Amino acid sequence: MSRGRAGVSVLEEHLQGELYFKMNAEEVEREDQEMEPGGQEMEPTRQDGDPTGQEAELPGLLSRYFRVITSPDALFQGLRSRPDWFGAMLLGSCLVLVGTVLIPPELTLATLRERIAEQGQEFPPGLADRMAAIRFGGAMAAFVFWAVMLAIFSGVVTVFFRFLLGHEGTYRQYLAVVAHAHLISATSGILLAPLRILAEDAQLLLSLGAFASFLEAGFVLRFLSFLDLFGLWSWLLVGLGVARIGGKRSWAGGAVIVMLIPVTMAAVIAIFTG
Repeated sequence: MSRGRAGVSVLEEHLQGELYFKMNAEEVEREDQEMEPGGQEMEPTRQDGDPTGQEAELPGLLSRYFRVITSPDALFQGLRSRPDWFGAMLLGSCLVLVGTVLIPPELTLATLRERIAEQGQEFPPGLADRMAAIRFGGAMAAFVFWAVMLAIFSGVVTVFFRFLLGHEGTYRQYLAVVAHAHLISATSGILLAPLRILAEDAQLLLSLGAFASFLEAGFVLRFLSFLDLFGLWSWLLVGLGVARIGGKRSWAGGAVIVMLIPVTMAAVIAIFTG
């Protein structure tokens, strides 16, 4: 009996040894397949449009605000996996609100008088006495209108790229891109406030028309005057973000398409203000 048990024990040890050797051989073979011919470990498979091959982490809101300017490509790659849009939209509305409040009420009243006079109408009596309420209402309207405008723009971008061009992006992802990219435009109101005060024009824009003063008054000059440089910068960033959301390496085509939005808006405004 003891000899039989000893034989069974030896057989079990032999089988365990063969199994352990086989498992080690498979592991070594698997590691060899993951190594390049030079003996270096192969890089992870890269996704189309993601130069790092990994999903970028999404930083905090303040960091994202500065990354819109310093490193928008990395920011939009992070928004692809985490499309956080609410914080950027709220921040943009607050920036627009601040930019509106920075304009003195006297300047707003003077600009309003000038615009009404240009249309050949008389200034409504008693309107000056209600400037405080008008200023507060205008600031609140700008705060709300900013969010509505971003939602509409994102819907237009979604129609173009998801439904017409077949990109993989969702409305939420495009909304995150548009909200972050247009932080540039939202900041412009604060940056231009000193210039508007000096020029005594509450609606002053830094536009292409500012560099085309040699043109005669007409549609072309009006059209260029409504092409705000900060707005064009924002839309270029939208083109970059759309390409990253769709997993595209080249973003030139997306930029050309989204630039049709501000160009069309400027043309329509120029037509109806002529």
